[in-house]
Amino acid sequence: MRLLLLLTIFLVLFVSACRKVEDLDTCRLVRFVQENPNNKTFHYDFITLKDGRIEKLLSFDLNASKDTVNKVIAFFEYDSKGRVKAVRDEADLKNIKRFEGTYDGRDNAVKIVQTTNGDPDDEITVEYDLRNRPINVLSRYKLGINRSIEYNNLGNPFRVFRSDLVAPPTITEHTFDNKRNFFSGIPEIKFYWLVRPLNSFLPFGDNNIVSSKVFTFQSDSFKETESLQSKRELTYNDKGYPDKIRIIRNDPPGTVSNTSTFSYDCLK
Repeated sequence: MRLLLLLTIFLVLFVSACRKVEDLDTCRLVRFVQENPNNKTFHYDFITLKDGRIEKLLSFDLNASKDTVNKVIAFFEYDSKGRVKAVRDEADLKNIKRFEGTYDGRDNAVKIVQTTNGDPDDEITVEYDLRNRPINVLSRYKLGINRSIEYNNLGNPFRVFRSDLVAPPTITEHTFDNKRNFFSGIPEIKFYWLVRPLNSFLPFGDNNIVSSKVFTFQSDSFKETESLQSKRELTYNDKGYPDKIRIIRNDPPGTVSNTSTFSYDCLK
């Protein structure tokens, strides 16, 4: 009787744990639309899933209902361990770009090589902390990506140093909500972010950005630039994922805003 009771308790705890894991991954992002009122464009991301992972990413802009040159048709490849082996961009079939990763013993992509039609273009090295989170991302050649990321006590990337090849260096400090990061159901996107980082959204950490301060390098130090501050108004679906984010940016003497909307494939 005692053994039966112990088995029953174990099964209840096991099922409860499984439900908790499932609950953390109930919604996978499949559609992401960002408006840009400054140039009257809409940016679309459509994500095709297969076996619960990203198979294809279609990304493009529309300006006055016309397609622009800013397009990505990316296919994700996986190795035998389920890690992202490579991302292949076939938007321009005459210049197919491929980003192939090399992993360390902790399953972190520590080097990503970009090629165009098989010829090397760039090499990106990534350094991780003891919790397997990227803290330094450095591009050696053409791309000029340079990021350093610091995390707060809750594991969110609250400070990002950016010094890209074609942009002045900045430090951005974020605050976060306590809801689920809209990227959390598709962790494979982290690999893609390392080579083509989004400045407004981060796939690392559990939560979503609600405000940002930007510090620009002026003369000999970083100083807060009030005109680049922003805050966010978020609404959520019944699973706790954002379905709409309105970003309000300072634009003296007033403000300017843009809205992003999100659609998910959610488990019942």
